[in-house]
Amino acid sequence: MSQLVSQEVTRKVAKLSRLKLSEAEIERYTAELGKILDFVAELNAVNTDGVEPLVHGFALDAHFREDVAVLLPEETTRKIVACAEQNLYDQYKVPQVLGGE
Repeated sequence: MSQLVSQEVTRKVAKLSRLKLSEAEIERYTAELGKILDFVAELNAVNTDGVEPLVHGFALDAHFREDVAVLLPEETTRKIVACAEQNLYDQYKVPQVLGGE
């Protein structure tokens, strides 16, 4: 696999990535890209028949709480909103996101 990576390939990847590489860096990265492709070839050779695909290395159980609306007393709501940098009609005022400039 490493023979697939030449200095020309490294130059092309660098150009596509908009990287300016010195000749020493091109030489170094050519060797490193070759090692990476060799490792990928090694991984491709592993028999994975019957192995379930994973998203994460161990099982993750999402422990989410129920999203329940809580009605606060009007005075408490006003105190909370008063802490905002800007507010309007007892609500937070935020910059326009959609259709804004």
